[in-house]
Amino acid sequence: MNNTTFQDLKNHVRISDVAEHIGYRLNTGAGKKYLEYRLYNGSTKVDEIVIYTTTYSQTFFSRNGYGDKGDVVNFILNRLHLFSGYQGIGYDAVADILCKLSGMTFKNKNPVVSHNDVKFSLDDYDITCNQKVIYAYLGKIRQMDTSTISDFLKIGSICTVARKPKNYANVAFPYRVLTSPEEVVNFELRNYNPYKQEGYKGFCPGGNKSTACWIASFAPTWQDVQALYIGESALDMMALYQLLPAKLRVNTAYISLGGNLGYGQIKDIRNLFPNAVLYLAFDNDLQGHIYDVAAAYFFVKEKQPKIFRNSSGKVIVKLENQELEIKESDFSSLAFLKSHRIEAEWLRVIKAKASGAKDFNDMLKKS
Repeated sequence: MNNTTFQDLKNHVRISDVAEHIGYRLNTGAGKKYLEYRLYNGSTKVDEIVIYTTTYSQTFFSRNGYGDKGDVVNFILNRLHLFSGYQGIGYDAVADILCKLSGMTFKNKNPVVSHNDVKFSLDDYDITCNQKVIYAYLGKIRQMDTSTISDFLKIGSICTVARKPKNYANVAFPYRVLTSPEEVVNFELRNYNPYKQEGYKGFCPGGNKSTACWIASFAPTWQDVQALYIGESALDMMALYQLLPAKLRVNTAYISLGGNLGYGQIKDIRNLFPNAVLYLAFDNDLQGHIYDVAAAYFFVKEKQPKIFRNSSGKVIVKLENQELEIKESDFSSLAFLKSHRIEAEWLRVIKAKASGAKDFNDMLKKS
C-alpha cells in the first residue's frame, strides 16, 4: 500500500496486540465488558490498563491516571520508552512502530494525529517539594543516601507534582530543552504504592520527550562541567552520582533521556558542554548497547545511524555506507565501537558492574 494513511495504520493495529508485544499480560479474571492488561517489572506491577472494544476500534485508559488514555496512537506515544528498533521521534516514531506491527508502508510525512491529544501545561499541575514523599521513595525504595537526595534537591532537579484537581503527589524530575533550560516542558514521574506493592513510572501527557531531557549540574556553569553522564533515567543517574567517589563528583553533570534516545535530545550537548568528557551510561542490556553505538556515532561522526533488533533476533546496524547484521548474543557496544574506530578522547562508555545489575540503581542496591 503505497498511499497508506495514518488512519489506515491505526485501523490495522489493535491496542491489545501492541500491549502484548511490549510485555503486558492479559488478566483473565477481569470482567467480560472489557480487557484488562498488566505490565510487570519482575514481580512488581508497574501499569494496569483497561481496553474497551467496539465494532471498529479499541480505546484504553490506564489506572495509573494522569490522562493516560485514548486510542492506539496515544498508547504507543505514552510508552515509547518500552519499544526498541524504531526510527524517528514523537508521532514519526509512532508511525514507524505501527508500520512494523502492521507490515504496511507509510508514505505521509505529516501524519494527522487523533483529536484527543493532550497538551502539556504547567497550570494543570501542583508543583511542590514534598520532602516526605521524596525521601520515602528515593531513600526507602531506591536506597539512596539522604546526602545524595539533598544534593539534588539543592540544585532544583527534584520536586513533587500532582495533577489538578487530584492531590496525590509523585516524585518528579523536570525535563527541559537544553537550549532553553529555564522552561520546564515535562516531568519524569516515579512513585511506589506500599499497600498495593506497585511501582509507577511515567511522563506527563503531552509533555515534550523528543527534544527535552532531565539535567542536573554540579558545576558553576555548563562550560565548567568536566564530566557529563548520560543515561536512561534520573534514578540511574542519581545512583551513579552516589556510587562515584566524592572527588569525582566535582564539576559533574547528569542527563536522563527518559528511556528513549532521541537525537533531538543530544544534538546540542557538545556545544553546550564544550569541556566535558561524555560518559554514555545506558543500561547494561541490548537496548543500552544499541544506544551506546547510536549516540557515539552521532557524537563522533555527526550522523544519525539506524540501529535496531529485527524479528529474527539480529541487530541491524545501518551506517553511512554499509549495513551490518549481527547476532544479538554477539553485539557489544564496546567491541563494535572499537572495531569500527568510533572513538574519541572525550567519549567513554560505562556500565553497571555488579553481577546481574541492569543499571546503576540496581548496582547501588547490590552494593
